[in-house]
Amino acid sequence: MIKLSSFKPEFFDNNGDQGNMAVITAQLTALNIQFESTSDYQGSDFLLVGDCSIAVLNHFDSELTDLLAELKMRYLAGKPTLLVGRTYEYFAPLLGIDLKHGDRESKFVSLKVLDQEVFGYHNSTVLEPRLKITGSFIGTTLFGPLLAKNPMVLKMLLSSLGVELQGGYFEESIRLAKNVRQATTF
Repeated sequence: MIKLSSFKPEFFDNNGDQGNMAVITAQLTALNIQFESTSDYQGSDFLLVGDCSIAVLNHFDSELTDLLAELKMRYLAGKPTLLVGRTYEYFAPLLGIDLKHGDRESKFVSLKVLDQEVFGYHNSTVLEPRLKITGSFIGTTLFGPLLAKNPMVLKMLLSSLGVELQGGYFEESIRLAKNVRQATTF
């Protein structure tokens, strides 16, 4: 059984980042694969830490400090993890990821990472890396349901959980993602 965990989802969902969990659970349900959602992030197969406000970041400072050891282990092992927005910016230096900062940019972007085009909304002073993928550990400044907009990233993440996406269901995911991209003005 696949164990999915999201750190304080009611607080770490500034820009619909919990939609990533909805995408994963919808895929697993459609494929009739057993999973459970758990608040125990230690030992989970997938961990999501969504974006949050500065106030939330400050409020949960001690819990985030406690989370660091788990994230370091996951990062070094390339375990399926998704850090989004401010939590990525917060943890990146603590994980040894050097972030290059500049003027704030707020726009839709298309990035090339690991021979994949990844699309999303970037609103940050982070210029590089806006998306960092190490194994199946993903840190990004791209908000919202990244996995819904980028089925190849979803496929890579699910593959690391032992789930293979293929056939009509995956093709439909690609078609829908293309429609979202075409409807978005850069």
